[in-house]
Amino acid sequence: VLRAACSAKACGWTGTHCKQHGEQYVEFKCRFCCSIASFFCFGSTHFCDGCHKKWVDGAFKRAQSLVTVCKCGTKHPNNATTIDGEHCFGCSLCRLKLKEAAPV
Repeated sequence: VLRAACSAKACGWTGTHCKQHGEQYVEFKCRFCCSIASFFCFGSTHFCDGCHKKWVDGAFKRAQSLVTVCKCGTKHPNNATTIDGEHCFGCSLCRLKLKEAAPV
């Protein structure tokens, strides 16, 4: 498992450190869809479980087939097969606190 700060550095990003919680809870989105990434491969690509499994099963031959339209409602770059699809969602603990504090 690669720390978020290390994968961010590999992608050339800075500012992926939460002032309150550090680097431990920083999350990235999957490059191809809006799910939380759980894999960081090739030194540049964040994958969720589902897209990683599809990639391993042969989707790398048609990577565009993994790209989905955003359904998460969070502002981020379009999902893509290139580094343009990479995005840091930020600190998961801070996002959870904001969600819990939001009026119902």
